[in-house]
Amino acid sequence: MKKIFIHIGNFKTGSTSLQNFIFLNQDLFKKNNIQVLIEKIQKITTNNISLFQYISKKNNLKIIKYFTKVIKNKDLLITSEYFSLLSYDLGKLKFLKQTMRKLNYEPIIIFFYRDDESYLYSFYSELLKHRKITKVDSVFQFIKKIRNDGYYSITDNKKIYSFNQRYYFDNVQIINNWKKIFGKNFYYIKFCKDQKKKIFNDFLNVLDLEKKVKFKMPIQFNKTRRLKFWNLKRIFYFIYLKFAQKRLFKKV
Repeated sequence: MKKIFIHIGNFKTGSTSLQNFIFLNQDLFKKNNIQVLIEKIQKITTNNISLFQYISKKNNLKIIKYFTKVIKNKDLLITSEYFSLLSYDLGKLKFLKQTMRKLNYEPIIIFFYRDDESYLYSFYSELLKHRKITKVDSVFQFIKKIRNDGYYSITDNKKIYSFNQRYYFDNVQIINNWKKIFGKNFYYIKFCKDQKKKIFNDFLNVLDLEKKVKFKMPIQFNKTRRLKFWNLKRIFYFIYLKFAQKRLFKKV
């Protein structure tokens, strides 16, 4: 049985940079017997968001059609941080595993987790970038939702995507749920935001390619918004979210 490597995020763990890296090196992956599945809408990067939606909706017909153009006798590689939205739904995780096996692929899940003190701040800052096209809760409501529900949800998101988004931050719970279904085929790796290239090496190590091929590196990485001493509101966000994070989640 061939393998399908599925990178599932999490959000704010370098997923965009990793997807750019995968897209840039798709021919090198192919030469090493791994086909990168790229959706038509992706022109300079790769993100299998449509496949995520088919899996989430358990749409077998569209899933089968999605895999009609795969190259026989090659392993596959897909990536979308949106797969992490399935983390608390064991039924959908089982469906993902069973579906891939029916397609004659052994699923290998790759998850990057982040637990540094700026994690929630980075996520909330990303939300604020989209406040013109979707409703963003106050920082207090943001934490209240996570505390009460165990996740943060966006309901007013029709201008972005047509599916509900529940974002999970409790790495211990996420890891436990995926390991229940995928066992030793679930790899979880700590994301280090200050070590830009480490994510590529860690990723290639799971694919057993780290020392075999000289891959190209993306020219530009996603830039992290820096705290400026005059931006008192953002400094408050950082301090408040830093301490809220400590109270909410256990360390892996």
